[in-house]
Amino acid sequence: MSPTKAKQTSLMQSLKKMPPFLIVLLAGIVLFVLMLWMSPDRTPTPEEQLPWNAVALENGQVKVIGLTTLETTALQAQRFYKDDITVKIFSKKDESGKSAEVFFPSIHIGTIHASMVLKLKVDPDKLQAIYDRGVKTSINESGNREVTPSQEDDLFLKNQPFTLLTLIPRKSLSEEAIQKRFGAPQRIVKESDGLDHWFYPKKGLELIFDPKGPEALQYYAM
Repeated sequence: MSPTKAKQTSLMQSLKKMPPFLIVLLAGIVLFVLMLWMSPDRTPTPEEQLPWNAVALENGQVKVIGLTTLETTALQAQRFYKDDITVKIFSKKDESGKSAEVFFPSIHIGTIHASMVLKLKVDPDKLQAIYDRGVKTSINESGNREVTPSQEDDLFLKNQPFTLLTLIPRKSLSEEAIQKRFGAPQRIVKESDGLDHWFYPKKGLELIFDPKGPEALQYYAM
């Protein structure tokens, strides 16, 4: 028997003699070390890039989580957050109200894990042409449409700036936690959706508070 095989046999015999709880403990330690080794390094997020430190500028733009409305493109945002993105065009049942949106399924802002949607600024005539050239159309139960743009149009849309940023944290926050981070809102309005909308004009933020689910943070020029 070779020295290597002899060592392997000896190791197996030693493991068989160990109490089951000790084997489970060792396996857990090994798994924990592997997870630490494989997890991506995340540099600390600058304070100004945290969601509660967004700033509405005098020129109508909003600086939020490292991005700027009417300036940062979807492609630049993708490079910043290193996430796969999906571009879609949405319309109502009668094909009115078209909007181009980019979905980021998973981003990290410091310790915050969230999904993000960017609504793009696109000339209406150009958007209509892209909509008409769409390679796939899906219709939901309410009749609203979702159009997948062609590869060429997809790239064009990714290079457009956004006007509205919606951030949806994976973990819900209590009213107390929201006020601790964001401060007291300037006003609270119960909208037609039945939910309270908290307005922070100085942050360019409309926070939609849902007691039953995650909040939606919408940043735009007010």
